[in-house]
Amino acid sequence: MASFLPNFFPQPKHRQFDIHPRYYDPEKERLENLKKKYETRTPEEEKLAEAKIRIRESFQREQKRPKGLLSNRRLLIYLAVLIALLCWILK
Repeated sequence: MASFLPNFFPQPKHRQFDIHPRYYDPEKERLENLKKKYETRTPEEEKLAEAKIRIRESFQREQKRPKGLLSNRRLLIYLAVLIALLCWILK
């Protein structure tokens, strides 16, 4: 029924994403992955890598830690200021 009526509100066309890589060599990528997989590390490099992981995890834990205590204090301060203002205005 609506197919013969003129379209007063046209539907937008869908957008397409098309990217063309500048250069891609799958063989080179495969060789690099193999080198990373089988490269030998010295004990110092292993300790450094473990330290980096520990530092990254500690930063992530800090970001995930709830900030409830700080927000509760801030809320109490705001309430105290609001009550003081209301008492001052109502006098």
